[in-house]
Order: sequence, then structure tokens, then C-alpha cells
Amino acid sequence: MSLQHIVLRDFVIVRELDLDLSSGFTALTGETGAGKSILIDALQLVLGARAESTVIREGAARAEICAEFDTTPDIAQWLIDEGFDALAADDPLLLKRTIDAQGKSRAWINGSPATATQLRALGDKVLDIHGQHAWQSLTRPEAVRELLDAYAGVSLQALTHAWQQ
Repeated sequence: MSLQHIVLRDFVIVRELDLDLSSGFTALTGETGAGKSILIDALQLVLGARAESTVIREGAARAEICAEFDTTPDIAQWLIDEGFDALAADDPLLLKRTIDAQGKSRAWINGSPATATQLRALGDKVLDIHGQHAWQSLTRPEAVRELLDAYAGVSLQALTHAWQQ
């Protein structure tokens, strides 16, 4: 799963940004104040972080963040389990979030209304943000277990089945 595209409108100091990340490896680098954190904050918002009206660019009515990810069978199944339309194998996952001047936020997953809770649950599956002092996924026991299982080449279902035998 990878981030393919992100679009920001009226977010903090960014009037409009349309960033295509689909070709190869991407690393965010730059001087202090170059805007790296703004992009990370936008990603966190589109993945369910708490929204506040302070993220709206001065003079704008609302901020908008859109992100496109490629999909996996696990994500496709999660969408079905949560009541969203099924995706074809090559359909992208589209997330959108808007925040208005009153701090109200609205969210969509593939064009259907979603809750911030759903965005957070999906966010845990599609993106892991690593920073100098942030080991986001390593603080979640299920993520550590998945890493260990992947390293060992086993699945939780197989282990459960073997244990019950």
C-alpha cells in the first residue's frame, strides 16, 4: 500500500498543492520551515486526526485534503466490512476531509461519507508516519505482532489453528 497522490486546498499557508507521488520512492527533506510538517499534518488529518479551524488558510472558508492510495485485498475487505462499496483490484482508495471555519469536519472514503473513527482505523492500515521521535506503529501491540509474524513467515490464523489442535 502506498500514497499515490495528495491534494491540499487552503490548508495552513498552502493555497493549493497537487502532489503526485506515484513514481518511485519519495522522501521529504528540506530546511526548517520549508513545509514538511504541514504535509505530514495534512496526511494525519485525512487519516482521522482531530480537526481544528486553525488549519484553514487565512481568508479561506474551509480547508480540503484529498489523498489517493493504491489498495490491497485487506483494505478492500475492510471497506466491505465497514459498509463501503467494494473496490476492483486496480481501483484506488480515495480519502477526503474538509474542515470549515467553525471547526466542523466532514470526511469521505471513496466518495461515501465516513466518520473520523473510520478514517483512523483505515489510517492504521494504509500509512505509518515515521519521524525523528515517532515510532507510531511500534506502540500498537497488534502491529508488533504482525511484524513478528511476517518475519517468522506465519499468520495468526495458522498459529491459532495449530494451537487448538
